[in-house]
Amino acid sequence: MKWVTLICLLFCTLATEARHLKKRDADHKSRHVGGLYLMLGKEHFEDLALVALAQNLQKCSTEELEKVAKQMTTFAQHCADHEEDGECKKPIETLFLDQVCKAPHLADGYPWAVDCCAKQDPERVQCFHEHRNIEKEPHKRPDVDAACTEHKDNHEHSFHSYLVEISQRHPDMPPTAVMGLASQYDGIITGCCAHESKEEKETCYDTKCVEVQKNTYYIESKQKQACRILEQFDERVLGAIKLSKTGQHYSTANFEVAHQLTLEAVHVIKDCCKGHKFECMMEKMEYMDHICENQEKLSPSLKVCCEKPVLERKRCMHALPKDHAPEAQSRDLKHFIEHEHVCKNFVETKDIYLAKFLFAFSQEHQDSSVQTCLRVAKGLEALLTKCCSDVNSADCLKDAPQLLEAGIKQAQELTQQNCALYKKLGDHDYQSVMIGRYTAKMPEVSDATLLKITGKMTKTAAKCCALPENQIQACAEEKIDILLGEMCERQSTTFINDQVRHCCVNSYADRRPCFTKLGADPTYKAPEFDANAFQVGPDICEGTDEEKSNKRHTLLIHAMKANPGMSIENKKELIGEFTKAREKCCAQEDHQHCFDEERPHILEILKKCLAH
Repeated sequence: MKWVTLICLLFCTLATEARHLKKRDADHKSRHVGGLYLMLGKEHFEDLALVALAQNLQKCSTEELEKVAKQMTTFAQHCADHEEDGECKKPIETLFLDQVCKAPHLADGYPWAVDCCAKQDPERVQCFHEHRNIEKEPHKRPDVDAACTEHKDNHEHSFHSYLVEISQRHPDMPPTAVMGLASQYDGIITGCCAHESKEEKETCYDTKCVEVQKNTYYIESKQKQACRILEQFDERVLGAIKLSKTGQHYSTANFEVAHQLTLEAVHVIKDCCKGHKFECMMEKMEYMDHICENQEKLSPSLKVCCEKPVLERKRCMHALPKDHAPEAQSRDLKHFIEHEHVCKNFVETKDIYLAKFLFAFSQEHQDSSVQTCLRVAKGLEALLTKCCSDVNSADCLKDAPQLLEAGIKQAQELTQQNCALYKKLGDHDYQSVMIGRYTAKMPEVSDATLLKITGKMTKTAAKCCALPENQIQACAEEKIDILLGEMCERQSTTFINDQVRHCCVNSYADRRPCFTKLGADPTYKAPEFDANAFQVGPDICEGTDEEKSNKRHTLLIHAMKANPGMSIENKKELIGEFTKAREKCCAQEDHQHCFDEERPHILEILKKCLAH
């Protein structure tokens, strides 16, 4: 039995201990609109209504959405005072979509809404959720003078515009996150508008908005990754991840409380992934309440966050540094592998045993990635399964500490190798190496997708390798994990090859090592090389640095696809010769003439490399 299944059994075993937490099952308890209004207050309720509307109706203007949001707020205020009113007892999602479906001319902008509105909840909720896929134009900087005037003269409408803009571009983002990002954006406008010249305002805006955009991408990618894990694996895996993260963040936390909160966190994420916006919002707030109710059993550092309003707590908690792990805690891990009754305990309470080990190991190894902690726990299960069936189990287990540490060492060594390579090569050449590796593993993938994947890998190296040494491995594996999740989501709808599929579905904990170990796809039949298709011309010298880099890398992808199994030596020779020709010709006035002269030599090298 896989260890994540055992953790699931643990969750079932201890479920009675979590009754005081307000958990919901799949048929979640209906929430009433008056209660949410009282929890949030008028201003925040209207903001939430606006977010939910904008995420479902991505073509409507702020003014149109404000009218409906105000109507919903007025009704919610009525229900706060008249909770026995029959309409007020309806689930919030039902009331919300009733309002949406009554909107005049809804079918003109959203033809699919006719079918959705004809359904009953929860199918209607799911239908709207599935249609949140409208592509939006890239964000453009507004006219700062106009934005500052609007911000000053009509601040409420200005803030609502931020909410709508973020919501329509990010329809699956949790409402609380949208509201938090809008507040950050509002603060940027306030600060930048204090500058006198338009140029200073624009520079201020461009500089500060970069961070908000990064935060937006990070929040959205984390949310999508959690939903992907639920879909690609199941909630047991997500529960193990959450338990490990809780252990890493709160090094002295009580296991039982951490487990209870893990159960609730998984349920909240499930509702959020299903598109239950209001349910998601209320459950997140209740979850924050439960953390604060148990703060003494988790961490003393939570006090400052728990004193804040409920909507501000999550951002505060995420910003908290990890608690320092006490040195004495290392003795606790020995109990799992050196105790005289280790096999008896493992056999009799296998599920509890492994979950407690994962939690304790994560508490001690705060700098390791969560995926590494999961792999170590999986390794322990395999080792105990083997040794506890051995007559001399104690002798079999004597090397357990070294085997467990080896899992951490392997992950650290891979990170060190990649960072050393990045620092030696720089962005362009590092991406060239990644292209060589991943074109061989998945040559069936489009040029654009390979360019995007390897570009993200390069950005990961640039960001994570610049961090303090103890933060690099967790940073890199978290970002690569999200990237592989995106790729595996693509694989589930557009088949790549058998070895990629195996890595995607076999084991979440081992997914990254599985991809790292992949060689050239043995089933791939390379097309016959066509020299006419491999054109090297002056266009690779033109455009922005990013555009020029992409053109050069696309040519490299074409070459790699002609022979994905090309040796490392041949790859180096090909890249080296091409780089020489590019640098030489791009430095000359007549690019075309130079490339015409160099083309026969490049083709000769290419044919030689493809032949081996």
